Amino acid sequence: MRHILDVFSCIFKGLDEKDIDFSARERNELAQIKTESGIAYFNNIIEKLKEIKDSDFDKIVKFTDDLGTGKITTNYTLSSALVQAHSHAIHHYASIGFIIERLGIELPDADFSYNPTTPRVKS
Repeated sequence: MRHILDVFSCIFKGLDEKDIDFSARERNELAQIKTESGIAYFNNIIEKLKEIKDSDFDKIVKFTDDLGTGKITTNYTLSSALVQAHSHAIHHYASIGFIIERLGIELPDADFSYNPTTPRVKS
């Protein structure tokens, strides 16, 4: 979860300057070591997401990431950066969901880790 939150944190860290760098994740290790810190980190990201105004989504930001061959910077909208962070989260939730299912743990939400755009197999 910490890794997922770090990606969202990058967005908010660079938002005021309109310069978001996904390769500069802060890796909030305290959030993965201390439950209280992890919950506070999670709640902080949720609050920042709630503060975004509809008019903010179309703002242009510089967006940097390292795709394995060095950093690349391009223009994104804030909504594009958030969509990428969301997709990244679903990717990791799928791994977490698989592990939880293999451990025999039943989650209260059957849709956890399920990408809503993926067609469901009808039984």
